[in-house]
Amino acid sequence: MSLDQRTIVVTQISAAVACNALAALRLAVTEALTLGIKPEEIREILALAKGIQAQPISHVTHLADQLLRQPTKSKHEHSANCACGNHHA
Repeated sequence: MSLDQRTIVVTQISAAVACNALAALRLAVTEALTLGIKPEEIREILALAKGIQAQPISHVTHLADQLLRQPTKSKHEHSANCACGNHHA
């Protein structure tokens, strides 16, 4: 997968806001302006990133872990007592 320069700079802005990394934010915003991204759009990106930043990191970590976890369900063995309605015993 290859990301275009606009996507990269938007991601950099978001990451800089999330980490409160002022030097990285300055660099990313300067690069965004150089790429022709309008100040209004950059403000919108900043607002979205700040809204996301407000989420507690523990919630973010928990959700990421859930989304990336391998399925742990074992294959269902049908029996007369399983109550799934698909048994053949």
